[in-house]
Formats: sequence, structure tokens, C-alpha cells
Amino acid sequence: MRDKYTFALFCALVVFLVSCAPGNDADYAFTNVNLVPMTNETVIENQTVLISGTQITAIGNDGDLHIPRDAQVIDGQGAYLMPGLADMHMHTRADWEDAEVWPVHPLRLYLANGVTTIRDFAPHGSPITYALQWREEIQAGERIGPAIYASGRLLYASPLEDAQAMVQQNHAAGFDFLKLYSYLSPEDLEAAVQAAKDVEMYTAGHIPYMVGLEGVLDAGMDEVAHVEELLPEFFDINRNQVLSPQMWQAALAHTVQDEFVSASPAMQADFERDHVEKLAVIAAQLKAGDVPVCTTMVVDDVIQQKLFAPQDFLKRPENAYFEAGYLATFQRGEEKHQVQCRGIESLCAAKHDIDRWLLRGLHEADVLLLLGTDSGTGGMGIVPGYSIHDELHILVENGFTPYEAIATGTVNAAIVAQQMNRNGDFGTIAVGNRADLLLLRDNPLEDITAIKEPLYIVAAGKLYTRDELLSLQGDLR
Repeated sequence: MRDKYTFALFCALVVFLVSCAPGNDADYAFTNVNLVPMTNETVIENQTVLISGTQITAIGNDGDLHIPRDAQVIDGQGAYLMPGLADMHMHTRADWEDAEVWPVHPLRLYLANGVTTIRDFAPHGSPITYALQWREEIQAGERIGPAIYASGRLLYASPLEDAQAMVQQNHAAGFDFLKLYSYLSPEDLEAAVQAAKDVEMYTAGHIPYMVGLEGVLDAGMDEVAHVEELLPEFFDINRNQVLSPQMWQAALAHTVQDEFVSASPAMQADFERDHVEKLAVIAAQLKAGDVPVCTTMVVDDVIQQKLFAPQDFLKRPENAYFEAGYLATFQRGEEKHQVQCRGIESLCAAKHDIDRWLLRGLHEADVLLLLGTDSGTGGMGIVPGYSIHDELHILVENGFTPYEAIATGTVNAAIVAQQMNRNGDFGTIAVGNRADLLLLRDNPLEDITAIKEPLYIVAAGKLYTRDELLSLQGDLR
């Protein structure tokens, strides 16, 4: 009798220990998947991944993990499971909530396109803390959308009334980082960056024309917001001028026109040859300073379409998601880039090629690059979510392997989140990381376009089927 009692107690103890074992609890179980963990350039076959709440709780070979009876099992049938993507340079607008302005809420478009994290480079609208409210609602499961990191009030142009107070207000409100813009003086930039360092707040932004790259690096700004921000470094700019934003734009265009007389292939080749050493120096400075740069190359591609192939631009199916009135503005010739490039179309064409040359140089020098699209503003012809695939294509077209391109929006994004003093628990498939995942029919390390149509997405603890992802996009395409 005692033996029977001891055996029963032993069995009960085993059941208890198994039920408490790491990875035993799970809301979802992906089985029979090929894992693309992004920890290195590899695919691990025949894997099971368990998810509980918003976290990955276990990873193992098929058949090795205990799957709870109440877990929803998704048989991957050999599909590929990778981390969700981060658009690390985009913009939110408060009027995204207005269905009369935006036919589909852009947060849904990001998610439907595999973007499970976004970083907001200056919210637009009032109250400015709306982006923080969205962030909390998404985390609580009360709103559909990607995880949000947000900057607050933009430090736009000098003279600033009180740079230190502006930084402290952004920090106290709970914003994740500080954005600095093109028209700051050296004094205001230095004061803002120092104030941000005092409260351990990350700084990212444009390279102010009165400051230049060396000044930005000396001040200690943490990140450059666009590859294109490096372009003025190759021209002789009088940084001692005190000009309005509009006058700065005119002065820059005049300087570039004087130095870059034509946009012929020969001129382009000459420019690259004459400045190859300068590019190497710039890349080395960024690398030595551990300063990341956002890509945002899709902006140039869209500008080229708008200027030189407008009918192709108008035929894009994703145009159905533009804010109300954008296409009418474009057809009247009053769209932002149409106006900016009027009379200097050849320079805008040359900028496209030079920016790609800059991108290749930074990549070859192993500068930390971040996937970003500058989408969401509504005024540039860049569609939220859809543009991430264009950006990835551009990277691959310019010498990145698919793995390297994906890393800009996964591994690198998580590194920078950590540098922002935020949790970088995403971007790789590992136990304990956030379960932001994409299940794909084909291997994205072989074909980057495999990411375009995910079979399933997991974000903020919720599983979305292919039909649900299509539903998020509405019936507009």
C-alpha cells in the first residue's frame, strides 16, 4: 500500500514538474517550420516554436517539445518562420483615426505587410501624446497595430527658446527618443544633445546645415535619420549663414547646381570617382562613432516615378490607401516633390543615383543601417506598410544579401532599441524574445519578395491568419 502511495505521489510530482517546465505554457504552437532566426544567416529545419502571451517560451526540434492541449497548433508544413520587420523611420498622424481622410488605418497596413514595430520620427497632430496612447493600447491588446517607439516635439529651427526645457518636456511625457532637425544652430544642437544625455535620452535626426557631420558627431548625436543627410558633406556649403528654412533650401539648391553642372552618366561617374575617398572617411567616422543611419531610399525611387513616369506612379494598386486629396494634388502638379524639383529635375535625378552610391559605401564599410521608409506623412506618395517591401528590394538591388537587408529591420533595429534604453527583445527568434513573427511560404534568405504575402503573423500576442491580414487591408486593391 505504501509503495502504491509512493508511486502515486511520484507521478503527481512528475506531472507538476512537467506542467511547470519552461516552454510548457503556450497559447500558440508553430510546428514543422523552417526557422529563420536571424541570429546568423541560417535556416533550421523541422522546428517547433511555442508562444505564451507576447513571448516566445520554447524552441525545439519537432517532437521534442510538450505542446499543451489548449494551445492553438499551426502546422507550418515546411513554411519559413522569421522575425517581424521594423520600420525604423516613419511618421504617425493623429488624423489616421479619421476614416474620411484615411480609407484604412495605416497601423493596420503596417501590420498586414509584416511590420510589427514602427519608430515614429515626430508625431503630427494634437495632443502630441496620441502616439503614446496608441502604444499603450496596442500593448494592452485594445488596438490592432505594431509596437511603437515614438519621438515627441520636434526641435526644428534655431533660435530655440529653451533647448533644455524642450528636451525635459519630451522626456517627462514618456517619449522614447528626441528628434533634431536641419535648421538648428551649433549652440542649440549642442545644448539639446547635452540635455538629452543628462536624462539618458537617445537623439536622432537630420544633420543641421549650420553644423555639418563633424559637428554632429562632436556634439554626440546618436543617429542620422537618412542616408541622404550625408549628401551636403560633398559640397562647399557656407555653414556660417543664418537663414530661414526656406532660404536654406534655395541656397543648397544653388550650391549644388553650381558644383554639379549636369546629371549625365559621365558627370555621375566623375562625381563618384572624385569623392570616393571622402565617402570612405565619412563611413569610417560613422563606424567609429557607432552612429547608425536610416536608409529611407524608397523616397528617391518614388520621386523618380512622380517626375519621370507619372502614369506608372498613378497605376500603383497601393495608391488606394493614400489620404483623401493626395492624388488630386499630384495631378494638379502641386505635390510636394513636384514643387521642390520644378526646374531642377536633373538634380533630383542625380540625387537618386548619388544616394544609392552613398548607401553602397556605408554598407561596404559595415556602418549600422536601419530599415526605414519615411512613410506615414501622407504628403510624399509613400504608402505605409507597402513601402517596406520596396525598401528591402532597393537594398538587395544595391549589393545587400537578403539576410543583410532583413537584418536592417530586425537585428539592427533591436540593437538600436537597446541603445534607446528600451527593450530590444525582438528582431531574432529566441526564447524570451517578443513573439513578433511572420510565417512565409518561401525562404526569404533566397528571395526577399517572399515577405510580401505572409501566411500568418503574430504581433502583440495575437495571431493573424492570411484571411485576417487581407481583411486588415480592406477591399480597396
